[in-house]
Order: sequence, then structure tokens, then C-alpha cells
Amino acid sequence: MIKTIALIGSGNVATHLGTSLQKAGYSITGVYSPTLLHARELAGKLNTVPLNALRQTDTTSDLILIAVPDRFTKEVSEALPKVPGIVAHTSGITPLSALNMHPNHGVFYPLQTFSAQRKIDLPEVPFCIEANTPAVENELMELAKSVSRNVNIINTRQRIQLHLAAVFVNNFVNYLYTVSSELLEKENLDFKFLQPLIEETTRKIKEINPEDAQTGPARRNDTTTIEQHLKLLKDFPQYRQLYELFSNQIKKKYHHE
Repeated sequence: MIKTIALIGSGNVATHLGTSLQKAGYSITGVYSPTLLHARELAGKLNTVPLNALRQTDTTSDLILIAVPDRFTKEVSEALPKVPGIVAHTSGITPLSALNMHPNHGVFYPLQTFSAQRKIDLPEVPFCIEANTPAVENELMELAKSVSRNVNIINTRQRIQLHLAAVFVNNFVNYLYTVSSELLEKENLDFKFLQPLIEETTRKIKEINPEDAQTGPARRNDTTTIEQHLKLLKDFPQYRQLYELFSNQIKKKYHHE
């Protein structure tokens, strides 16, 4: 049974998970970061030990949770000392096999965007669990259920596809918010004008299939409006290119081309 957890990482994911797991009754035995200042910052919040060398990790911890940028997950795993407990990572894109050097290993992936300044309703966050044995799977499932009502067994192939889809709906959409904000600022308009629209779009896709929820000039094949918009974007060639790309894809999707 998992009772003690060593955190490898001090960023947004480590901070949110560490805080929530501690509130759920788990003991955090230490926080590692290559930057001691960062380790101290999170360790201070969790009232635990800051570490800046992986060899200092408490190897008696029931779980060593690797919450570092995806590209470093395997490197960190290979640098860890041998441990009798479970080693798990929180990456959406890293395969389970990246942890093969550890006898008991798994994935503890929360499908959510985490920012330091935002509180997350973790009980609603989908957790994707994968493990190399049924026993480890059960342990990670119980751990996830202590902080979330949405816990799922997801294999590596499915998880990587989820991660890809998440980039489209979160990272790319957020970039489009940034583009929209810049276009509004040009005319001294506040981005808040768009917030009711954004909120209704989000509510709508909870009740309607996204394909059926599509609206807009490209969906209607309204070439007059599209041309007017493209003229407005003459000073923003990079955004004009985006507008044309999305409009053309939507028209193809709905058989206008």
C-alpha cells in the first residue's frame, strides 16, 4: 500500500499533485529539482525535504513519482537509484517502457492543463493509469481515486493519442485566444467581449457532438464574409494564413469543396 511518496520535479504538475496527495493523507518524503531554489519552494509548501541530487531520494518511499518535462522522464528514471517500491511518471507522451529498469513501474497521468496561479478541481480531472503488473496497477488506481472521481486504465498507445488530442483542444485553442486578443487590442477592444462566446462553446460541446456544433462562415460556405475577414487580416499575414487554413479545412469537412 502506498503511504509515502518522493516527488521528482517541482513544476506545476508536481505542485498540484503533491499538494493534493498530501491533503489526501499521503506523506511526501522529499522534493527533487536540479535547481535547489525550486526544490525548496515546493518543499516549503509541503513541509518536507528539498533535494537537488537524485541520489538523495528516499529510496524507502513506497512511490517515486516522476513529474518532470516529458523529454527528461526517461533520463531521470535511468538516473534513479534502485528502489523496492513503485516508480511512476506523469507524462502523457512517454511510454510505460521508459521505466523498464525498475521492477515495479507505472504511469500516473492527469489529463489537465496546470498553471501555478490556478487552482484545479482535481476530483474532475481524468487520471490515466498504466502499470507493468496488476499489483502496481491496483496501487496506482487507489492512489488516483484518493484525489479524483475520474480514474481510467489507459494503455500507452491510447494515452499518447489522448495527449495529441489534448494539444489540439488546449494548447492550439489557447494560442487562438492569444491571436484573438491581439486582433481586438488593435481596435482597443477587451478580450472579455469574447468570454460569453467561449463559455457557450464549451457548454455546447458537453451536450452536442463537436462536429454537429460547428458554426461560422466556413461552415455555411459564406464566401463573402470570409473575403471580408481576409481583407481585415492584410496586416497580419501569419494570422491570415491560419484563417485560410482553418476555413478551408472546415469547408472540406462539410462538403463545400
